[in-house]
Amino acid sequence: MAQATSPAATTEPDLSGFWNRVGHLWLDPVPDDDGGKPISRLKVDAPGADDIWAGDFNNPILQPWAREIVKKNAESEIRRDHVYTADDSCWPSGVPQVVNLLEEIQFLQTKDRVVIIYQRDHQVRWIWLNRGHSESPVPSWYGESVGYYEGDTLVVDTIGVKTNKMSVVDPFGTPHTDRLHVVERYQLFSTPFGKGLEITVEVDDPGAFTAPWKGTAEYRQNLGVTQLNEVVCAENNRSFADGSTFGTIPEEATSPF
Repeated sequence: MAQATSPAATTEPDLSGFWNRVGHLWLDPVPDDDGGKPISRLKVDAPGADDIWAGDFNNPILQPWAREIVKKNAESEIRRDHVYTADDSCWPSGVPQVVNLLEEIQFLQTKDRVVIIYQRDHQVRWIWLNRGHSESPVPSWYGESVGYYEGDTLVVDTIGVKTNKMSVVDPFGTPHTDRLHVVERYQLFSTPFGKGLEITVEVDDPGAFTAPWKGTAEYRQNLGVTQLNEVVCAENNRSFADGSTFGTIPEEATSPF
């Protein structure tokens, strides 16, 4: 997948307000697209199937090593041994999984950047407008994102996402490598109830996938929200289940008071 480039002329859609993820909490296939498809939720015929978050490990986009991870996760879920995701455990959700977070988000638009604030755990992304990527971006949870406006669409190009057991591309624990390249397109549309955002995600990672693939998601503007709430995932760390944090949470051994 070629790096997205900025067109000569740009316009700026108004992304102000607060938005919520709607529909499935995983990426859906792009209609009428013949390319690779995102990992979908595996259909499980078992009691409590709605609580089983198993991914379809037979998707042909998965390289063998990545397929084994998705398969292991699915089998664990089917046994009702939940596989904890980043947002279950107070870790950053990363790109593109962050588009699946349920709680409100807000876009802040300035002349040279767009900042996306996620209510969930106060996560923040910085998107630098109309400039290229660094030669060697320092790996980080959200990588280096550069963007531009294309008509009614914000285009975001991300590289440099760090690799970590908790850094995955979807809620099924699908891994990536340091070659991950993601292009998101946030396109405005109108509904009888207000504005919507269609998000198209293009993912290319020759280290984890057999081919580039695309997925889609949707946000709706939430006119009933006037500010983001304080949400501190780690505030009560004793509520975490065994294994949910992939390591112990640091605690103060002696009181400083």
